[in-house]
Amino acid sequence: MKAIIKAIIAGSVIIGVGLIILVIALALNGWKFMPKFEMVSFTAEGEIGELKIDNAVGNVKTEFYDGDKITVEYPVSERYSASVEEKEGVLTVSGLNKKHWYSFTFLPATLPETLIKIPKNNVLKLDVTVNAGKVELAAGEYEKAQFKVNAGSLVAHGVSCPELKCEVNAGSISLKEVESASLDCKVSAGSFHADRINCPLVNVKVSAGSVNLKMAGNKEEYTILVDTSAGSCNLASKTGTDPNKKIDIDVSAGSVNVSFI
Repeated sequence: MKAIIKAIIAGSVIIGVGLIILVIALALNGWKFMPKFEMVSFTAEGEIGELKIDNAVGNVKTEFYDGDKITVEYPVSERYSASVEEKEGVLTVSGLNKKHWYSFTFLPATLPETLIKIPKNNVLKLDVTVNAGKVELAAGEYEKAQFKVNAGSLVAHGVSCPELKCEVNAGSISLKEVESASLDCKVSAGSFHADRINCPLVNVKVSAGSVNLKMAGNKEEYTILVDTSAGSCNLASKTGTDPNKKIDIDVSAGSVNVSFI
């Protein structure tokens, strides 16, 4: 009986402390659960050769259009702000970030997205980092592409480039279609999924998590190298008929599943 009373008292104290923190946070945020956002427009002035996206909160989306300059529409508020910087041919777009440590939004809430519009004839270097939230990329051609997801998710509807590097530390990367000379995929945790890969050289390293690849090609053409310490892979090592096609898989833990379509 005494144990139950002690548990009730401890629970009441925890609830009381939580309520105090909530009241303080509300006071610091002007007694509002949801901030008011204003959309700001940016148009690049010079020639842009590289686009960097760094997202921490909310969503960032790209699309290609018939204009001649990269434009960005992004939200700002008293609690959160996205930002855009143009410097020496590099355009850096940062998604929503907290302005203060005490900034918060009552969830579930729909945060306005950042929209990046890219001229259809631009072939850029693309560097994307996702720390939280979501980045959604329109199908497009790039000079080079690099994706890193620490948390949250990245979805690309189509990536065409000579070299594609992907890293997942947590969260997920989902690619609808890939056309590249080489694909390098490293997964520490989380998941990597690609629906259609037209690529002669594929390198996969999994420390934990899962990788699911659908290759557009004939399995017999590929030389396959598989090294598993723990976890699983549905392929076995073999020699292929085409010396220019190779899939190299290293699994420490987790799983890799490869199919040919």
